[in-house]
Amino acid sequence: MREKIRHVPIPLSGVMLGFAALGNYLKSSSALLWGLMECTALFLLVLLILKFLMFPRETAADMGNAAVAGASGTFSMGLMFLGVGAASVNRYAGAALWGIGLLLHILLILYFTGTFVLHFRLEQVYTTWFLVYVGITAAAATGSVFGMQRIGRVLVYWGLACTAVLMVLITVRYVRIPVEKHYRPMTAIYAAPVSLCLVGYIQSFDGTKEQTVLILAFLAHVFYMFGLVQALRLIGKQFYPSFSAFTFPFINTAAATRLSAAAAGQAGIGGKLLQLLVKPECAIGMAFLLLVFCRYLYFMTSVSKVPFNPGIIS
Repeated sequence: MREKIRHVPIPLSGVMLGFAALGNYLKSSSALLWGLMECTALFLLVLLILKFLMFPRETAADMGNAAVAGASGTFSMGLMFLGVGAASVNRYAGAALWGIGLLLHILLILYFTGTFVLHFRLEQVYTTWFLVYVGITAAAATGSVFGMQRIGRVLVYWGLACTAVLMVLITVRYVRIPVEKHYRPMTAIYAAPVSLCLVGYIQSFDGTKEQTVLILAFLAHVFYMFGLVQALRLIGKQFYPSFSAFTFPFINTAAATRLSAAAAGQAGIGGKLLQLLVKPECAIGMAFLLLVFCRYLYFMTSVSKVPFNPGIIS
């Protein structure tokens, strides 16, 4: 059992985040599915915490890798989404979990900036940088449950600014320097930042403007389609823990589309089109999440595992 915990990859937190986000998405339609998603996310959270506690040196070594350190942003994001679910049972416990997630994400930004930005090398730039700097906008997407809209509004502006800068920087890196094979699935994370900012905008601003919602929704779907193409191209190939990139970005876009459709109403063809996209995008997100989860389970329980190599499987 100890060896299997040792092989729990840090990017598993992306799958945990996917289940937590899907639970919040399904809560209004099925209490049973909501509970199942939350319990699965909690199970994955326990595995990750055991990995951190039992193997602190290996975890610290993994955090010296820019791609993996960036992917760890989904851990604190997952805590914030789980905080929303926990609030349904105990508001104080939910608020505490949400606050811990926000604090951890702030610490991650400070660590990541000091370690990788101040010692900048273009080859260390990955789409997981979105998860660090735009990922904190998860507090805007979830904070309204705890009356944190004011903080959320600030974070939406921060997230949009970071998205604009990183979209250029990451694209330049990917064009100039080929990405390592085991990190290529992370390209799907392009689908995440604008959608996350859109959810944060709708949840944090009173009286959202239909025009702003439609513009952000359009941009979100441009990057969604790009990420979807990458995911479909790679999902059937050799498994890497970076497959976690195929989970939250698509679940989050489905949530953004549903919120946008409600906010835009019948605002011309844009609002009507968003309403048509809600169910297909939810189905796509759920399919990717379940498929990646199953492949993760096989990977972590396989008896024919290759020797531990943090550069590949973390």
